[in-house]
Amino acid sequence: MNDGIIGRLNRLNGFATLWLARVAAFILALVAAVTFCDVVGRYVFNSPFTFTVEFTEISMALIVYLGVGLTTHDRGHIVVDVVTLRLPESMRSLMSLVTNVLSFMFLVIVIWRLWQRAAFLLEKGDTTQIWLIPLWPVAFLMAAGSVFLLTGIFLQTVEAFRRVTRPHAQPSPSITRPFSE
Repeated sequence: MNDGIIGRLNRLNGFATLWLARVAAFILALVAAVTFCDVVGRYVFNSPFTFTVEFTEISMALIVYLGVGLTTHDRGHIVVDVVTLRLPESMRSLMSLVTNVLSFMFLVIVIWRLWQRAAFLLEKGDTTQIWLIPLWPVAFLMAAGSVFLLTGIFLQTVEAFRRVTRPHAQPSPSITRPFSE
């Protein structure tokens, strides 16, 4: 693959995941504010909100699926490398390639099922119990957000393949460096 295309894909993925994570952060702030107001309403005025659980459930789904792409793009996931640090660089590169390929294949299945579930919810017309909000838009947003997780894993797989096939080459700065504004 052309390094220019991969570099552009990396920058686009970084930009998109950064903005999705900002949306997730805003939603998280809303959850905190609603929870605070609910607690005050419950214990001070003896009148809690009826929608807090519903709002939190929907919000948490969006927070996870909109934020995981940036974490993957920035390689922010927890890595336990006690065993792999003792291996030679060639074995670490090969293990990285294998785990990235397996992750990519697993995520393709998960994301495909997310899209199917969103389509099912659209067809069925399920809504929340209290607000009667349709669930399908949330499911489609979750599926769309997870596509950027897949893109991040794809970029990491390309870099792992590059390290296996050209072990002495410098790592691609467009792939290994996290996105920054």
